[in-house]
Amino acid sequence: MLDIYICEDDKAQLDLFSDYISKSILIDDLDMRLARSTQDYHEILDVFSPSGNIGVFFLDIDLNADINGLALAQHIRRIQPRCYIIFITSHKEYGLETFHYKVEALDFICKDEPDKIHSRIHDCLLDIKAKVAAEPVSFHFKRGERHTSIPFDEIVSFHIADGSHKVTLCTMNKMLEFPGSLKEIETHLDHRFYRCHRSYIINKDYIDTADFDMLTVNMKNGMRCPISFRMKRGLKKLLSKK
Repeated sequence: MLDIYICEDDKAQLDLFSDYISKSILIDDLDMRLARSTQDYHEILDVFSPSGNIGVFFLDIDLNADINGLALAQHIRRIQPRCYIIFITSHKEYGLETFHYKVEALDFICKDEPDKIHSRIHDCLLDIKAKVAAEPVSFHFKRGERHTSIPFDEIVSFHIADGSHKVTLCTMNKMLEFPGSLKEIETHLDHRFYRCHRSYIINKDYIDTADFDMLTVNMKNGMRCPISFRMKRGLKKLLSKK
């Protein structure tokens, strides 16, 4: 399931884009849902951060707020590296700015061509569907000269010791160590993984219990992983959905 978010300061356009997206989801039976449609970018940040689903973001650039859509996209990309970002704007001149902000936008839709907006949005959603279908279902890494592949559904967690440049991948019955960083690993994982601490990424499907007073989560392989205070709220929401 992909969560779709729209941030547009013009209410009429917000409603129009929401309608386009809802119809596309229904007609093409897409595994997506319109999670939030709002004029306030704070709502987007509050809702998507703890979500366990990959986000699709349709953003206006001029939000009439203290930040613009480019800065918002930059912030979103830092939190959710594998999300999809599409800009819908009247400002064609901002096209090149998307590269300066390094947000890797999927598309840049101009409001100056209103008769094309619906089809462009529809094409974006179909493109995302195809990209998701083509995504790997295994994590690949290299240990020395040997290449290893572990299916996502077998991975319990990744963690890294302070000061170490090696990551430990844990399954139910083994631990594998290889050079890397959690920040880089995050970009290759899917919606089932959650960064619960700066040193830990866990697979939500392997969570046994969580103690939010002690800030720990117990995994089904017997591991006990810490929860950072900043990620506590997100994990609570994730478990409530589960």
